[in-house]
Amino acid sequence: MSPTADPADSPQRFPRGRLAAAGVVILVLLVVAAWSGLTHWQLARASAQFEAGSYTAAQESADRFLAMSPFERHKGHFAAGTALAGDGALDDAEAELETALSTAPARDQCAVRVNLALVQEGQGDAFRDADDVDAADDRYDAARTTLTEAPEECRPDGSPQDEEMDSQEQRVDESQEEMNNPSSEGEGDSDGEESSGESDGGDSEDGDGGGGGGGSGGGEESPGGSGDDTAGDEESGEGDERMEELERRRQESEERHSQTNEGGTGSGVRDPGSKPW
Repeated sequence: MSPTADPADSPQRFPRGRLAAAGVVILVLLVVAAWSGLTHWQLARASAQFEAGSYTAAQESADRFLAMSPFERHKGHFAAGTALAGDGALDDAEAELETALSTAPARDQCAVRVNLALVQEGQGDAFRDADDVDAADDRYDAARTTLTEAPEECRPDGSPQDEEMDSQEQRVDESQEEMNNPSSEGEGDSDGEESSGESDGGDSEDGDGGGGGGGSGGGEESPGGSGDDTAGDEESGEGDERMEELERRRQESEERHSQTNEGGTGSGVRDPGSKPW
């Protein structure tokens, strides 16, 4: 008889079923990893295209991300809205950014609110330029609300993000105040009319006094007119100084955008403040 084999000396063999299951799990993990990398590559691509000024291509990359990924969809809507804003399509940009804001976690709301407020501010500027004051007021109010309702995570005291939002709020306030309370050119015209009326009265009186007096009255009109011109020049100078101050503040705001967002200029229409993810 042959000796009985010791089971301990036999080589261990895994059932084929276990090997097949392990292979399937590994394959699934590889597919998921590849899918995740591909979807997030679309976001990275959108960001690069946005920085290059290819806004249509950036929007297409964002749309592909949304078509592929059921997760973190707020990032796709943010990227699409930012690209649309860069292309000047402010109404469509607002819709995408509103969607992003409605689903974004608190930590991601900051960038969304910055760009959404910039879009709403741009809409307000457009209505202001079209002399539609009511619509402009509505858009400026919306921009202010977007910023003031930001969660605390977005605005720690003294942080660049808090300073940026403060700057946005100040700019919106100034634009709205300038629109609703413009420097009154009518006052200068009114003063001129009153002065003219007074001069006419002086002429009449001088005329009653005689021909020589009338000549003297006519001579007095020139200094009066010069005074009106001086007042008009002063008002014009004040208006110019105001515009220069607003432009200086706008440029400072854009510089802060650039520092915060690694090179984005952040005008609110051409280049929104926060780049796509």
